Amino acid sequence: MSLRAFHLIFISFVSLFCLGVAVWSLYVERDSTDIAFKILGYSCLLAAICLPIYGVRFYKKTVNYNS
Repeated sequence: MSLRAFHLIFISFVSLFCLGVAVWSLYVERDSTDIAFKILGYSCLLAAICLPIYGVRFYKKTVNYNS
């Protein structure tokens, strides 16, 4: 497995993990008045949106190097 493939797989897993943490902290703990859960949830949601965008840009940048 190349370093590029590992990087893309790692980005995919981390984005899914961030999405899961965001759902957990925003919806499961919605009865909590603790602001830390909301900060954690929105931060992970932002990361879950930005990481796939980064992954696509990384893929497009590196696809020409492997030809």
